[in-house]
Amino acid sequence: MEREQDAEAAPNVYERILAEDRRVIREALRTSRGGAHFGLVLTFLALGAVGYFNGPRWPLIIGGVFAVWFALAFAVVRRRGGRGWKAVERAYIATFGWAEWL
Repeated sequence: MEREQDAEAAPNVYERILAEDRRVIREALRTSRGGAHFGLVLTFLALGAVGYFNGPRWPLIIGGVFAVWFALAFAVVRRRGGRGWKAVERAYIATFGWAEWL
């Protein structure tokens, strides 16, 4: 009985290592609004360059893909309880936050 309580009270070494690994991965994958702004600017520059050399077809297709991705991210955030501008911000970061890792 006493041994069971000790096992429930403190996680074992394996669980502590997993928790630390998860924390490190969360820190490595963390993004910010500034990184999302940079991603938006890079996206517009890339789409502008593609449009300049190849016409409007591909920039419209790729821009549509980004719009769909944003709408999907926004729907997921709303479904998980996000409200108002916080939900928009989280979807924005999910869509363009990739630039934080460059």
